[in-house]
Amino acid sequence: MKVLRAIVQFVFLAGVITLLVRGLMGGTPHDCETYCPFGGLAALYPLARHNIYTCRLTELNVALLVSTLLLGLTAKKSFCSWVCPFGTVQEWLGRAGRSMWGRWLHLPTSLDRYLIFLRYVVLVAILTLTWTVWRGDLGFRAYDPYYIIFSWNGHGTMPWSVWVAVGFLAAAVVTPFFWCRYFCPLGAVLDPVGRCGALRLKRSEERCNLCGDCDDVCPHRIPVSELDQVTARNCTNCLECASACDRDALTLTWFGK
Repeated sequence: MKVLRAIVQFVFLAGVITLLVRGLMGGTPHDCETYCPFGGLAALYPLARHNIYTCRLTELNVALLVSTLLLGLTAKKSFCSWVCPFGTVQEWLGRAGRSMWGRWLHLPTSLDRYLIFLRYVVLVAILTLTWTVWRGDLGFRAYDPYYIIFSWNGHGTMPWSVWVAVGFLAAAVVTPFFWCRYFCPLGAVLDPVGRCGALRLKRSEERCNLCGDCDDVCPHRIPVSELDQVTARNCTNCLECASACDRDALTLTWFGK
């Protein structure tokens, strides 16, 4: 499964890089924004009230949003660790950091438990500003590291936007999935469906010897060894914990059955 996930990650990352290169060469009017499911959420209010799409958003963004939510109901937040190109970049940077430090580095629990709610604040702020102050324009482009990186000075970015992206990339080396954990608005949207997603890991008490290897490799600091089923909102079904278990105590199940 690790190999399969790596292939899927590479395909989607290569796809968005291809869009970037073709865009820079003037070969296509489309960019990473065209295929962003979060754009579907930003489009809903003006679409429902005025029957128009916000800025460059289209029905494709709405379709991708629906598809991502359905994927969440089926496989939790697998979109984040299997599909999202920026999630892939963050994961690779986090692995580089782990190689340097010898372990995952995390913010103190006392700080993390509050910062994790920032992504909900970001979600509300983006939607509110898009529909009011920005008057339908996607003003959050200038702050969105995914758009900044994969559009390369695209429409709506500012001269300082590159430093926003650099800051989040550097943070991912020190704290795994820094953007995803604390700032990603799509991650906030997917939290509820992630908790009730059907495809989830189940731990066998008979096979588990509580060695804690699964806990050590989890980049999202989920205490896998203490759970019967992994239904944590941050679980992305990356299956790192299952790969680390040499007793096959963790298996993918349908609703834990």
